[in-house]
Amino acid sequence: MPLNNTIQSLKSYFNTRDGIQRPNRYSIEFKLTGPGLAPVRAFSESEYLADEVLIGETAIDHVSDNLPGYGIGRLVPRRLRYANGVTIIFPVAGDNKVIKFINAWFKALYGSTDANSSITSFYSNYYENTVRYANLKIYLLDLNGNKSSTFWFKEVFPTQTLPIRLTSTNADPYLRYGVTFNYRDYSHDLN
Repeated sequence: MPLNNTIQSLKSYFNTRDGIQRPNRYSIEFKLTGPGLAPVRAFSESEYLADEVLIGETAIDHVSDNLPGYGIGRLVPRRLRYANGVTIIFPVAGDNKVIKFINAWFKALYGSTDANSSITSFYSNYYENTVRYANLKIYLLDLNGNKSSTFWFKEVFPTQTLPIRLTSTNADPYLRYGVTFNYRDYSHDLN
């Protein structure tokens, strides 16, 4: 039966596809097992409450083949990705644990401060120790709280935080902390 704008047609469409996916039915989970992530795990929890999750636009990275002729040549697709990674907005509790968690993760990625210096130095094995074994799973849930599909971001790491907004002039109910994550690979699997 072809789709049309009748109520029966719309009901039939969604009934045969397990209903409508609600944007407020999700759960997130970090798995951090690398040896360089021990200081991060001190603040880590298996699941986090998130006000908002923004998965970037689907995009194709491409490179030029630099063939002679007009312009830069043909553009060759390199990989499929979510542009600008994943941004998660966390509510901040009174213990500020989520801010401490992300700050510890940034320090684990970049290195440590020498005791005789205030300069933080980058170390070369950061990827093997802190990124390779860090994963993020975002579960889309049905109305009963069951997992309907999973976005799995492998080798994930934070790249930036959004500004922390402290204000006495606005009626925001609580502090929110936004973090953008990048990753090496991803999959979107049905459960």
